[in-house]
Amino acid sequence: MEVLKFNFCLLSIMGVWKPRGWRGIKAIFYYIYRSFVVINILNLLVSCILDIRLKNVQLDTFVDNISLTFAWVIARQKVFCVIENRCGITRIIDSLEKYPFKLRDYREELIFQRFRKFARTIFTYYPVLFISSLLTDSFGHMSVMDPPYALPYPGWVPYNYSRTTQIYWGTVIYQVYAILTSGTVNLILDLLLPCMMCYMCGHIHILRHRFQVITEKLQIMSENNKPQKEIITTERKMIAEWVENHRDILNLVKFINNTFEKVIFVQYTVSSLLLCTIAFLLSHAEPGTVKFAGNLAFFATMFFQILLPCYCADKLTYEFLDISTTIYDTNWYHLSSNARKSVVIIIRQSYRPVMITSSFFIVLSLESFTKVIKLAYTIYNVLQ
Repeated sequence: MEVLKFNFCLLSIMGVWKPRGWRGIKAIFYYIYRSFVVINILNLLVSCILDIRLKNVQLDTFVDNISLTFAWVIARQKVFCVIENRCGITRIIDSLEKYPFKLRDYREELIFQRFRKFARTIFTYYPVLFISSLLTDSFGHMSVMDPPYALPYPGWVPYNYSRTTQIYWGTVIYQVYAILTSGTVNLILDLLLPCMMCYMCGHIHILRHRFQVITEKLQIMSENNKPQKEIITTERKMIAEWVENHRDILNLVKFINNTFEKVIFVQYTVSSLLLCTIAFLLSHAEPGTVKFAGNLAFFATMFFQILLPCYCADKLTYEFLDISTTIYDTNWYHLSSNARKSVVIIIRQSYRPVMITSSFFIVLSLESFTKVIKLAYTIYNVLQ
């Protein structure tokens, strides 16, 4: 849980997540700070939209503006998702620290450590890629500045910034500050859902381990010639507890899916358009220039931004499907007749795939990621 706690700590610093213990005057000042952050992101989005021109404009400038607009649409949706669903996200975090998700022994700790390490790896390397790409893209835009007539980033401002040098450079500083801070918020929110799915994968793996422990304990009781009535009573209790554990995991995954459903839809659909627009900019930029490097960094960021949740969701689906294989590989046939019937039902239930979806037609998986890349390439060919 330390990865998620650190994630929320960063969100608190960036003004998106109010610390739980803050009340009164602290909360009031934090809400003011959060309003400033939200207005900053909305200002970037509105500025890009108002600057879109359909006449007498260069195609590269138009596509660059569209790309930034798409990026801020995704960032806006993520920020509003966290703010609007604060209670739901708090419930998810609290559930992961209570029964039945609380780790019971050292063996479960070792199993969960693998997935905690994977989440920590994501939290370490993805920000390095994102921040380096963001800085490279910023340098790429700043390389085409034409003081005091052209700003580094396209956008509409309600005043004449070319009137004086002070106004121009003040606008430039604000644009760079707004881009970097909003990009940082977007980065932190990118890590939230994949890290949650990593932790859920760990609990599914522990669930499979617990069934193995159940069969081993019951087999030991049988070998020690325990009374049949005691064995059946213990068997029923353990199987019922395991089924309840399985149900709680399914319900929590469904709740996570419902909480981030809108974000999944917006990111999946908009990213497919964003990838093709950036590819178009790359095809019209001279290799070796700072502008080309910036667009390439932007493309790499968007590529991994959609790959990361798709990979984690695909891993989550296969962890659920492996439940049946794990149960079948145990000595479940040594259980009583009623318990074996229950196990057959459990195995049958686990054949139904559990997937992270949105709007009934978007499914996060590696196959879906491949479709996004194909769609982006198709749209890119149409633009060509």
